[in-house]
Amino acid sequence: MKKLDSIQVLRAVAALLVVFCHAANEVGGHGASTSHLWRLVNTKGLFGVDIFFVVSGFVMMYIISGQRSGRASATWFISDRVLRVVPLYWAATLVSVAVGLALPALKHENCYAVSYVLRSLFFVPSSNPMTGAPEPVLGLGWTLNFEMFFYVVISLVLLLGIRRVYLAVVAIFVTLVALGLLLNPEYLILKGWTHTIILEFVFGVLFAQLRLSGFRIGVPAQVALIVAGVAGWLLMGPPTEGVFDMRGLVWGPPAAAIFAGVVMGRHEIAYPKLLLSIGDASYSLYLTHLFVLRASSLLVNHLPVAPALRVVLLFAVFVPGALCVAILSYRKFEMPTMRFGRRLLRARLSKASVAEGVSAGTQGAGT
Repeated sequence: MKKLDSIQVLRAVAALLVVFCHAANEVGGHGASTSHLWRLVNTKGLFGVDIFFVVSGFVMMYIISGQRSGRASATWFISDRVLRVVPLYWAATLVSVAVGLALPALKHENCYAVSYVLRSLFFVPSSNPMTGAPEPVLGLGWTLNFEMFFYVVISLVLLLGIRRVYLAVVAIFVTLVALGLLLNPEYLILKGWTHTIILEFVFGVLFAQLRLSGFRIGVPAQVALIVAGVAGWLLMGPPTEGVFDMRGLVWGPPAAAIFAGVVMGRHEIAYPKLLLSIGDASYSLYLTHLFVLRASSLLVNHLPVAPALRVVLLFAVFVPGALCVAILSYRKFEMPTMRFGRRLLRARLSKASVAEGVSAGTQGAGT
């Protein structure tokens, strides 16, 4: 499948929203002036995750389109997803553990019990033993728990030989959310698997089917959808405290509207190369930016300057630094490990023709 620049742009936007979300939290946490503004930026920046999930739903359906359901496709799909997600996530998690053990003052609210670290590495939803927060060792990994659950569901549907994969995935996720709303489970794993946020994958899945069927919209409709989506994002949002249980129903539609406005148009737009590069490196940016943020904060906070200037310097150091680290990580770690892993995977698959067909779609989608 042809790589879509619009998808990469949305990834870039989503990652940058998360970057500014955490930067705002860092600034506000140090008692900066206009702290209410930083709290607002922090809250609204969470929306980047919702865009990511809609994008993921679209891309996963897009890359398996045209593939026959069965064991070979299921094996390739889940193996390829593991190769794509696991190496960088494990590396970032282990770096986080190493930093926490060597410099506990920098990560004083974390626990490194072996069982907790293993659950984190293998995407098993669990709570931080010290804070009770439902997050893995690398806090950002909570989104990857949802991603891996999504991949497993697709793999099972493929394995069962169901031809209309998208209908099965939609039916499963809608049913799970309905059960969650009805039963309100307390067990953390079940709570995650039935959370409304998984509906955002569904939106992406449906858009993929529409686009593959040839459906497109004109510029006026694109603009209207983007404006409506941005308005919904800004006017509605999660509370500053507590768990946002209805997130998929409140922020899911705005994220879907923005996605449709950007991706479902009749013509592709020529986007700036920097934005496309950020989109390519968005996974690295997502997983590594907190390390850069912490280092930038420690550096800037020791400078003998006024608080307002310190905020400016933090952003001036952190944002370019995070982008550079992310692009370097993407080019020197993500891509080499993924290519090496895919070569090994192809060599091990008995049905080479099926494997090559699926892998071509995966690589073309740019994921």
